[in-house]
Amino acid sequence: MRIKISKENDELLYKLKTLYNFKNDGIVPRIAFSNSLLSGKMFDIEKEVIPTSDGKEFRDDKAIFGTVIGSGSNTIIFKSILDQHYGKNTFEDEFIKLFKLHLNHGLDIWNNKIENANISKGDHIDILLKFVKSGLDLRKNIIKTNFSSKNIQVKEFKDPLIFDLGQTAEGEKIIIKINDLREFDNRNMAIAGMAGSGKTQLIKDILYQISKNTNNELKFIFFDYKGEGNPEQLKSFLDATKCKFVDIVNDGGIEFNPLLSISLDERQRPFSIKAFVDTIATFVPSVGVAQKNILTNVITDLFDSKNGTYPTINELFENLEEYYEENNKKPDTLFAGIQDLTTNIFNCSPNNTDILDKSLYLNLPPALSDTLRQLVVFLLLRYFNTYFSSTNDCEPHDHIFPIRYVIVIDEAHIYLKNKNARKALEELLRLLRSKGVIIVMLSQGVEDYKTKDFDFASQVQLPICLNVQNKDYKAITNFVGTPISKYKLETEIKKLESGKGLINIGEPKIIELRQWWKTKKEENI
Repeated sequence: MRIKISKENDELLYKLKTLYNFKNDGIVPRIAFSNSLLSGKMFDIEKEVIPTSDGKEFRDDKAIFGTVIGSGSNTIIFKSILDQHYGKNTFEDEFIKLFKLHLNHGLDIWNNKIENANISKGDHIDILLKFVKSGLDLRKNIIKTNFSSKNIQVKEFKDPLIFDLGQTAEGEKIIIKINDLREFDNRNMAIAGMAGSGKTQLIKDILYQISKNTNNELKFIFFDYKGEGNPEQLKSFLDATKCKFVDIVNDGGIEFNPLLSISLDERQRPFSIKAFVDTIATFVPSVGVAQKNILTNVITDLFDSKNGTYPTINELFENLEEYYEENNKKPDTLFAGIQDLTTNIFNCSPNNTDILDKSLYLNLPPALSDTLRQLVVFLLLRYFNTYFSSTNDCEPHDHIFPIRYVIVIDEAHIYLKNKNARKALEELLRLLRSKGVIIVMLSQGVEDYKTKDFDFASQVQLPICLNVQNKDYKAITNFVGTPISKYKLETEIKKLESGKGLINIGEPKIIELRQWWKTKKEENI
């Protein structure tokens, strides 16, 4: 999570930090934010002018929110406090806007008191102590509650997950300890690179290393949107990672029932049906409110009739077809969209093994329409979201965060262009972060990750920039993060070419990337 404060607040922050001789830049913002909430102040971000972002940038959660025992970030604590204050679950962009508003308000309160105080008599210390006392008084009224643990138990890889990205020109190996909280408090990755830059070979090599280093315990799914995969050409990769290749068209569909994302619990079912219907409406063209209501009612009646078991996609279409006939309704885009899903896209047999039990390479060939390819991906993502959200959060041990699954989304720009798909991806990144799921997105350009309503790079702490068409400094900075030296980054950008990548860990550096075809040859796989 990146937060960039206003220049005005940056100056106040420096003034107060110097006055109190605080050693950490995050202490003043935390106190100011908390004091604003203590005052009872509420903001409506639709009506407020959000403070500018021309001051100091806090790129790392820990830098601004501090850490708890075990080196984990305090972000979740501050977010929980804010959510409780507003009585809702805020999205990340909403949290950042509200944080900046409360920071601005809290700094004003603090500074006004300082301006009217006698510093030589130590009044500024009394002001700070009153803030602390107010917080302690509030703590007396907090009631502790116990939450029952959820039933679903998921296999976890609890050891350090380490892989090699490549090496610098000086021969320094770039070793990534992705689940070590001392180095990464966010395990999501983003790779940007145009065709021929080496991004597919890089991610295959990373997946190979992950499989090898976990004895194939950690499973993954690779969504190949281009559908250029060939089981013979991929044989060495598939064998090395114990991954199953599934071509949606040529293999008779995937052994999975997308309706599994709908809860059998009667209290939860209406919400999960709505989420399923929203997913359909996101990708099937021209599905309006009336059609969504029809699909919602058909699914609801179908589940009621199944008495606690899951219907298939074919049964869903049969019931939808029956509804259209009974109501003299002509087939439309909704009808066609659900019908398309019955054409050997999903094998909904109740005897299917759990899709999470094995690694999958899902090939989505161009023979499928763009609508169907995107819909297949997001129906699976909807299931992953539902499944992992119903599990307990992962519990770090000795600064190692357990990992449960890896999701690789190729050609991510296809989905990022769709406003509703962006929202679904944002939700996925936000919810699964604490569930031990690594999400890797691959796209052609760095600019793909920043949209007008969300900055996806802010959810990623390991961005890797390969050779891209747009080498604009500002765009690359937004992707990899503000560098220690602008000159150093500009110099490294000029070195980008096929097979090389730019990272900003410690400082900007160009590395010769690991490539699966090289590893396969070197290790005689």
